[in-house]
Amino acid sequence: MTNAASELNLTDVAVAGPDISWGNFANSDFVLALYGVICTLGIAGNLLAIFVLLRVPSLRTNTSDFLVHLSLVDFLVCVLVIPFKLVPTTGTPAPNPGFLGELRCRFYVSQYIFWVCTLTSIYGLVTVNLERFVAIVYPLKYKVVFTRRNTYVMMASCWIAAALEQSYSLFQYGEDKEVGCKFVESPSKEIRMAFGLSHCFCFLVAPFVLLVFMQWKVISKLKNQVKALENRLASSARNPSDQREMWQLGISRKLSKTLLTFVITFTVCWVPNVSYYFFYVVGVHGDFGNPIYHLSVILAIGNSCLNPIIYIMTNKEFRGGIREAFRTARGSARVGDEATGDVATGTVSFSVPASNNN
Repeated sequence: MTNAASELNLTDVAVAGPDISWGNFANSDFVLALYGVICTLGIAGNLLAIFVLLRVPSLRTNTSDFLVHLSLVDFLVCVLVIPFKLVPTTGTPAPNPGFLGELRCRFYVSQYIFWVCTLTSIYGLVTVNLERFVAIVYPLKYKVVFTRRNTYVMMASCWIAAALEQSYSLFQYGEDKEVGCKFVESPSKEIRMAFGLSHCFCFLVAPFVLLVFMQWKVISKLKNQVKALENRLASSARNPSDQREMWQLGISRKLSKTLLTFVITFTVCWVPNVSYYFFYVVGVHGDFGNPIYHLSVILAIGNSCLNPIIYIMTNKEFRGGIREAFRTARGSARVGDEATGDVATGTVSFSVPASNNN
């Protein structure tokens, strides 16, 4: 996590010898192999998701725009695994006083860029769920809220919020004329605790509460819509519009299940790391050379490679889109990607075949 994870630059120094110890666990073959797997799967999976979602017309929806953004951020996280995690730390860089030295120390050695991307990934996941939440729970407001301009503003806001939240780490590192880039202890325990708790809130607590709330409202809304439609069908003859409405509800429910899987995966991946850092900032001794801590970091980063895997496994049409994307000639007709509200039933019409799963 952020500041605590950044301290690995000072503690993760390779120790000679074949045995794995607490101090050199981060540079052990086991850990490097795990990072290698995450890096490979994450880069390949997220590139595939971006390629398919952009190339296949039938998969292009408002939701897919947010999914492309999420995949792009997760791709960057996995790419940054290479310099920050996969390449073993060999020691503190030589002193490099001056502007460039300070820039490298505060932005690169502190891993500021890396953790900004991980936090942006979390916020990106929130925006994907927010888009579905508004579309299903407040369909009449959907077109007003999710215009093309607002979509880009939301994506940019994810980056800005993450950069601002992580800005404190820029002041925790500085270039020393004698020892080079070094970690600077917080001026007081209270300040360290305040910023540490804000990190815990931004990385886990706030996203978790928002995601659970939105998923609960979406699932409740869809259940009520399905129940109302079934009651209407039981008391009258079925017509084509009813069949289409039932199909639309089925599509929405399946996409909601996929996003719920994202939420559960996010929680499982991030709770260990955030919990470890939380105990550290409240005064419990934390050893950041501890294998348990490093494994929690691996688990958190692994969330960025799991999202495309989940999407591929839970969406039949997306798997079909993969085949279509790699065909030389495609004959698929584009399905409209606009969402329209239905005043009578409160449902939303979505052309989202990518959300249909097995």
